[in-house]
Amino acid sequence: MKKIFLFAAAVVAALTVNAKVIDLSAVGTTIADWTITEATLNASNSDEAAGKYVYDIKGGVASQSYITAEPDVVFQIQNGSDKAKAFVVYPGKCYEFGGKNGILILKGTKAGDAIKLTIAAKGDKNSNLKDDAGAYPKNAVFVTEDLVLPAKGSEGADEDGYFWREIELTSLGGDVEIKEFVNGYRIKALQIGAEQQAIDNIEAGEKTVKFFENGQLIILKNGVRYNALGAKL
Repeated sequence: MKKIFLFAAAVVAALTVNAKVIDLSAVGTTIADWTITEATLNASNSDEAAGKYVYDIKGGVASQSYITAEPDVVFQIQNGSDKAKAFVVYPGKCYEFGGKNGILILKGTKAGDAIKLTIAAKGDKNSNLKDDAGAYPKNAVFVTEDLVLPAKGSEGADEDGYFWREIELTSLGGDVEIKEFVNGYRIKALQIGAEQQAIDNIEAGEKTVKFFENGQLIILKNGVRYNALGAKL
């Protein structure tokens, strides 16, 4: 039987795993679309006409916010002091952690999932996702090496003064927790899930089976196991 080789650049021979994309300009566009627990709206500092909703948290209390239709992406912040501590929801725009005690929780991820966050420091000081103690991120590792978010007003900022960066991680599986340690930050988009993985130079037989094992794409052909790039395992 004539041997057939699959080349990803020339033949449609790839497995695409759809990533979950949450763009806060497109989902959660009204405050009614959000579920917010253990927090009180600060009406005097909010501006409903401008789409700005400021919330206070009592000392020692952890508040969770999420778009009701996306309960697996949770914005959690705990007030570790005896003073009210704010976070801000800008429906149709972004979510802002008011301080360094904010934790982004991504529930039920799979090992190997790519995670991409589009985030910016919230104020006039740099923010930083690096944990010198090594406790965060939980169940994930950073792909991006530079974890500093330049302060508001830095060169290259948008028209509102925010310098947006894309920070990438890889999930180790399960619930991922990501924390910032300096100043709080804004998040306007995130993506969870593997991108297209090419299957290259695999000799095709009569039957090829593709499946995931421990988060890795496995191709089984004629009893031989290959990874997504066609290398034998």
